[in-house]
Amino acid sequence: MKKLVAAVTVAGVLLVGGSAAWAQSDGSGGSGTSAGAAQQGRRGHGARLALQTAATTIGVSPQDLAGQIRGGKTVAAVATEHNVDPAGVVNAVVAALTQQIDQAAVQGKIDGNRADQAKQKLPDFANRFVNETKSNQGRGRAVLKDAANAAAKEIGVSVADLKQARKDGKSIAQVAKDHNKSVDDVVNAIVKQATSDVDQAVKDGKLDSKKADQIKQKLPDRVKQLVNREPKQRGAGTTTTTS
Repeated sequence: MKKLVAAVTVAGVLLVGGSAAWAQSDGSGGSGTSAGAAQQGRRGHGARLALQTAATTIGVSPQDLAGQIRGGKTVAAVATEHNVDPAGVVNAVVAALTQQIDQAAVQGKIDGNRADQAKQKLPDFANRFVNETKSNQGRGRAVLKDAANAAAKEIGVSVADLKQARKDGKSIAQVAKDHNKSVDDVVNAIVKQATSDVDQAVKDGKLDSKKADQIKQKLPDRVKQLVNREPKQRGAGTTTTTS
């Protein structure tokens, strides 16, 4: 469940989080040809497992459930329509992902501490998965895009150049240093932009103030992790999270 641990990139943790992967996945497999694609594949595997587990619990196909999520329904709404308690779906997803984390630990793909951290995040992840609409996940992607724009602007490079540097294995901090820019200034710029996005979500009625405060409290630490994490390290660890 490196997905959970890795989902602490700004988009995943920042705004109620999540990945659109569960809505985009149809439960089928798939693998990338590059290291980055492989990492995303592992991340997507956790999302696919959540989707498959939810679909099985509800009594529908993963493809049908994914289609309804893309159409704007929550997993909870689909469950209710099939006379299934959404809480039962949450518990099933937690159980399935817990088993996946434990298996990864046994296989040496993740150490015990990372496994424990990932499992602690599972209830929140499963609740968001079951009860949030795809639009919330879309906001997470928008936040990540804004974070990239803020970082690139502070460093003085284009977003495309920053993305390419990331693909080449550099952290955002390394890119900043290459351009003689303060890493702390980059962190502060991203935190400022993300805070603005969170506040706007509250104004738009898309996020409650209590959740917003919790998110903003975590922003400095999460953004530091994002800025200093090398791409190849981001996927190291488990087989499932996000902000």
